[in-house]
Amino acid sequence: MIEKTRRNIPENHPIRELFHTLTERGFEQMKLHDQETIQYITNLLTDFVDVKNIHRVKDDAGHTIGNLFDILRHADGALSPEVRRDYYQHIGDVTLFNLGLYPESLTYGRHTVSPDFYAEQGRRSYTIAAAMDSSRKTVIFRKLSQQFEQCVVGLNWVKLYINDPFYQYVLREFDVT
Repeated sequence: MIEKTRRNIPENHPIRELFHTLTERGFEQMKLHDQETIQYITNLLTDFVDVKNIHRVKDDAGHTIGNLFDILRHADGALSPEVRRDYYQHIGDVTLFNLGLYPESLTYGRHTVSPDFYAEQGRRSYTIAAAMDSSRKTVIFRKLSQQFEQCVVGLNWVKLYINDPFYQYVLREFDVT
């Protein structure tokens, strides 16, 4: 099962503005100026401040499922199209987040995954989510699928900015760390 995304951070919270600024700057490096994509990534970063949003997929016993292969299996087994779309959107979001901010986590430990395979699963998941959605979100999912690598590199820039001593000071001041 997949839990609903928790939206605990208010729209006017300073961390949202900080992530928006960092995302804009990171995406400028890639010559991506699409405000819809920047806003989606900003919301993703803000939502993932709450770690429970990264680990939304649970097994029948309520245990967190973090392995990409297990999440894909659950997504394929979901009966409802809306639930399947949520799974694939979540897979796209997590792969984008991990490749952009924590790529070293893919090649460390006992669950080593090829970054190319991981990226392909993220791109594919957004494509599937777009195909299953009849709302306005279809456009953003298609953009994320088509520009997946550029979004990853944009998030790599966000990571560089976050690791900058000035931004570390700002994050401490906002009590984010």
